[in-house]
Amino acid sequence: MTESLAPASSATGRSRQQGTPESERGATRARRGGLFAAGVLAALAAGACGGRVVVDGFEPPDGAGGSAGTGGSTSAVTPDPTGSGQGGDINEGGAPPIPPLVEDDLGEIAIGVPVPVDIPPGTLGFTAIAQLMTSPPSFDPIGIAEIYGPDGRTFMADYTIPGTLASFYNQGIGTAAVPQTGAAASVPLVPGTYWITIGDGGFGRPTAPVRLSVWRRQTLDGRFHGGKLDINAFIAGEAISEDYLQSALRRAYQGFVGLDVGSVTVHRLGAEWGFVDEELLPILLEQTAGARGRPALNVIAVSQFGGRLESAAGATPSAPSVAVEHGTHLSGIVVTLFEDPQVDTAILRHELGHFTGLFHTTEIEPAFADPLDDTVRCDDALELLELCPDYDNIMFPTGGDFSGRMTPQQTTIVQASAVYRGIVENGGGAADPLPAGRGPSPAGRAPDPAGRGQAGHGAALAPGDSAWAAALPSRAATLLAGHFCGHSAAAGADYFALLRATGGADADRLPAVGRDRGPPVQARARALAAAGRAAAPAAAAPSTASARVLADLEALAVDPRLPRRARLGAIQGVAAASPAAARALAARLAADPDRVVGRMAIRAAR
Repeated sequence: MTESLAPASSATGRSRQQGTPESERGATRARRGGLFAAGVLAALAAGACGGRVVVDGFEPPDGAGGSAGTGGSTSAVTPDPTGSGQGGDINEGGAPPIPPLVEDDLGEIAIGVPVPVDIPPGTLGFTAIAQLMTSPPSFDPIGIAEIYGPDGRTFMADYTIPGTLASFYNQGIGTAAVPQTGAAASVPLVPGTYWITIGDGGFGRPTAPVRLSVWRRQTLDGRFHGGKLDINAFIAGEAISEDYLQSALRRAYQGFVGLDVGSVTVHRLGAEWGFVDEELLPILLEQTAGARGRPALNVIAVSQFGGRLESAAGATPSAPSVAVEHGTHLSGIVVTLFEDPQVDTAILRHELGHFTGLFHTTEIEPAFADPLDDTVRCDDALELLELCPDYDNIMFPTGGDFSGRMTPQQTTIVQASAVYRGIVENGGGAADPLPAGRGPSPAGRAPDPAGRGQAGHGAALAPGDSAWAAALPSRAATLLAGHFCGHSAAAGADYFALLRATGGADADRLPAVGRDRGPPVQARARALAAAGRAAAPAAAAPSTASARVLADLEALAVDPRLPRRARLGAIQGVAAASPAAARALAARLAADPDRVVGRMAIRAAR
């Protein structure tokens, strides 16, 4: 069913969930103090023992006996009087005899002081979350500075893993997980005492208290037995139809790494959230406050990315992000979908990979790659693209060939994450959702029945095999048709600079790609946006060629026969080529029947 959260612009009072994107943008700039531009978008992402342990939604009374984690308190799953047990699903076995997901709430922690966390046998993995205890969420940097294990092995230090582009700190909340490296991707995880140190990323000690929690996934034998992935789907305005989004989510995630889709609940956001850039991304993620269920994956569908994220299809704020609390700056993934089932499946799986702790197999920037032992890397991803040995992997930076291949270690990391409701034994049932977290929780929400979708998808036809790509360099066609990921943008990659490097910034050829019905819609949209940039230098000194390109883009932007995505690309191209033409175009499109087109034209003219 559809759940309508109050649109961000509808309330009369001022709160973090009641501001508008534009009003919050200025506040974001002031609070972040330039931090986002310094690298917090790239964040992929304590002094006390004796924390409180919450297991499967049951919090033990003070003084309960036993020991669990470092807190010295424990809880048993309460039996269901009906006999089916808490967490039991019909025809799926009974209640888990042990809780699949356990939170060690370590409370307020001192920066720079290693904190011990006991990891018992049977643990698949754990996620550490450092959070500044403020309301609204803070923009000060905080994160995980170091994790080392019971044998003294360092899993990450100085907020990173060597050889990767990871930075395990972010705005108000930071995360890191074990396993995220090949050395730690064992089943089960090595038990013992792990030491976690939190820090401020080197930007200056925050004034607010810092809370550390460790979420541990376990089974009876330390092996994966399946689980349910619950999803909160947010639609910004008319970014995508509810029916398509639900089918896309079920197609992408049913059967993915052995998980089933659980509940899918759709929420509505105001149309003003249909555009997102790097400054609005954390504010947009705050709009998930009040969503149902924990753990759950929040997926926000928007109409268009801009700024450093322009031409991206997905953005995930950290690897890993946060599935156990809503409304934080790490509480979800943001996507723009193209209504191509194969492409959209690859986008959704790629971003979930980041969300659970996976990096790109090879980064766009040479010499950086993921820290896994069973993935191959490419010497130069941009130069070789489809010739790369990891091009078929779902975590290739452009999405690869969309076949979705994953290695055993990648699969282990997703299965060890805190994103789903787990099953702890063969034939068992999934746990019930955890109770509401610290944020607001609207009443009366009911999930949709779990859907059944396709578990896999095949490789895409190489763009070079298509007629539309014949007039372009092969690598340029591949880049136009692929998945541009927000993590690449966070690492400094500029999509249009990459396209120029592949020889694809030809202002005369690109409009033809946008007009052609043969290319995938993302290729048409990006080609038109790129055409405007390619014509922009000449537009400063007007020429016949630049005027022709601009006229082509204007005609395509107002043509209702073009797909919406292609029209939006043309609008971006016009804005890049001529701000004056963008203002005139916005006036023409203000009353366009496609309200998304009209809204984006007005925004592009600012």
